[in-house]
Amino acid sequence: MKDPAEKSFVARDGLEVAYLEWGRPSDRPSVVMVHATGFCKELSTPIVDDLHEQWGPAHVVAIDQRAHGDSGTPPVPFDWWDVGRDLVELVGEWSRVVGVGHSAGGAALVLAELTAPTTFDAFVLVEPIMFPPPYGRYPDNPMAVAARRRRRRFESRAGAHENWSSKPAFAGWQTRAMDAYVAGGLRSVADGVVLKCTPESEAEFFIAATDHGAWDRLDEIDVETTIVAGEHSTTHREPFLGALAGRMRKCSAVVVPDTSHMVWMERPEVIAGHVATSLDKLG
Repeated sequence: MKDPAEKSFVARDGLEVAYLEWGRPSDRPSVVMVHATGFCKELSTPIVDDLHEQWGPAHVVAIDQRAHGDSGTPPVPFDWWDVGRDLVELVGEWSRVVGVGHSAGGAALVLAELTAPTTFDAFVLVEPIMFPPPYGRYPDNPMAVAARRRRRRFESRAGAHENWSSKPAFAGWQTRAMDAYVAGGLRSVADGVVLKCTPESEAEFFIAATDHGAWDRLDEIDVETTIVAGEHSTTHREPFLGALAGRMRKCSAVVVPDTSHMVWMERPEVIAGHVATSLDKLG
């Protein structure tokens, strides 16, 4: 039986970062999961469930990035390197660790490894946001503009579920992924529910997406890596996908049919399969 998740916090620089933890560190490998911008740690739950079915009980930790979910919000401007440092603080002295991240979460894992090499032993990176220069902060990039326009309040969780389910961006999500987002991504208030990750915080994350510069240092990553992309991705199509994988020492890329950038929510069982393969290799 899979252990129930427990919520805890790790503190760094006076900021509390929330995480869910299944199991405890042991002589078996651990898994660290990091969600995409605007989402929450609970969206790892379907993958953890499928990993349990495919590989067995594992020690898994899923964090809320800064300014997301139940984690604290730092002052602006946001810096993705800080999320990487949070991950280093969380992992500490664990041995044999698989990092699994979606979009910004994938980049954060790479930034953690660049900050403290040998923190991770394997990566499953789902459409990681690591692009070539020019670098910089762009407040008016389309993703930031769209984030600022997000609806922040709903009359109920059921209302949020109905609203999101009608949007094209959520069309391919599995029901359990949507349920996890509704459960973890909203906070109850007097007149309904509100997004835990505010539109302003989400926009700040997108502004920082082109500023971290990891692309120029990818050849330093000496970690067995699988990059997973959606067939209909708008960000990780060939030839970019091949170029990205080619910059890392031990990297392969796979494309999941009939999925988009949201493959994490669309096919969690596929992500779990790649994590299980990485765990098998670590022994």
